[in-house]
Amino acid sequence: MGIFKKKEVNGSFGASLFHTEGLPIAENTHCELRINEGKLVITGGGSEFIVNLSQIQAADFKTDVEIAHIVNSSAAKGIAGGLLFGPIGLVVGARATSKKERTVTPYLIMNYINSANELAVLMFRDNPKSFEAAKFIDKIRPIISNNPKQTIQL
Repeated sequence: MGIFKKKEVNGSFGASLFHTEGLPIAENTHCELRINEGKLVITGGGSEFIVNLSQIQAADFKTDVEIAHIVNSSAAKGIAGGLLFGPIGLVVGARATSKKERTVTPYLIMNYINSANELAVLMFRDNPKSFEAAKFIDKIRPIISNNPKQTIQL
């Protein structure tokens, strides 16, 4: 493994993510998630939270795509166009240009049965282009696939 990659130690693995929802800590708090000895241990905000793997019902990776339209108008381009090509160059050089900026935000989402025997959600945000959440899901899915499903009356 490389110098910057997380290593598996004694079958444990983890991820470094940001809390979004589900824990009594502030949003965007940096959290360390670690699977060890049949438990999910979440450390963040000065607290440690433990969920038994048998409580986890589902784990998934989702992305949120945000597209921003950025409009640029440049007076300098208009002046340069005007000097080089006259009035038509001024108009063409000063016209507004539009650019799209696409931001992809990855999320790790887990459903689990809490201590009140109710279905609850944990949600964490990953850094764009990090893929820690996706790797964590790939590791945890086979472990929780045999957990008994719980029927919930709505």
